[in-house]
Amino acid sequence: MFVKHIESSNQKFAMYITIKCNGNRSFRCVASEYGRINSSYADRKIKVNGVRLFYFSFPVTTKAMTLTVINLQNKEDKDFTVDIEYRPLKEYQVWLDEDSRDFIPLALRFSQECGFKNPPLEGKKYSTKDGKFNIKYFPVIKDYMSGMPLTTPARIGHSSGIIETSKSRFDCYTIPMRMIILLHEFSHKYRNPKIGLPISNETGADINALYIYLGMGFSKIDAIYVFANVFLKAQTQENIERMRKIMDYIQRFENQEDAVIK
Repeated sequence: MFVKHIESSNQKFAMYITIKCNGNRSFRCVASEYGRINSSYADRKIKVNGVRLFYFSFPVTTKAMTLTVINLQNKEDKDFTVDIEYRPLKEYQVWLDEDSRDFIPLALRFSQECGFKNPPLEGKKYSTKDGKFNIKYFPVIKDYMSGMPLTTPARIGHSSGIIETSKSRFDCYTIPMRMIILLHEFSHKYRNPKIGLPISNETGADINALYIYLGMGFSKIDAIYVFANVFLKAQTQENIERMRKIMDYIQRFENQEDAVIK
């Protein structure tokens, strides 16, 4: 096992990691807030054949983080090396309206804190100073009619605009994964109508959320994981088409068709 303390100082940056080992091994690499549970800023399973270079993007960090690298076949293994290089984060020039600029700080704060918070049964509300945007945090989201627990990680009230979130689901996600979920729900209510789409339009919410998320410098991998995880549970033709459009949009974004690098 490899463990390194990182003085991240709330800065944004990219971390390039090189793992060297003998033969083929599988590693789990996690960057999390120092001393906090359920607070991963990156979490990857990496296959290495001799040597491999990969990177983590951190558009948001905390004061201090811990990087942990573990051999998945042998957690006691120390016969490998890990080299780290810090580089500037790749960011994009994207246009954000006033609603988006107001919501993002709330979403970031909630995403960073919710993993080590325990909401009461009636939920805990996180709000912007003016009270326009609200995230309500529950142990689990329940069906309004039956009171039965739901598997959804989040939902938004089309009239109220309140985003309800589930601790039982959010604990399993990295901070970037939480952000794309929140931005998706936000986009239903506050982005779709501005481009002539119904609030309920899922593809519109997907693309609007990705535009903000990728523009901030977050990793596409976390977003793909969340969407794929949801769609695999319901492999309908609609979800298959949504996934195709998501992958196509990410490719176009990376090709700088919708945004340019700063």
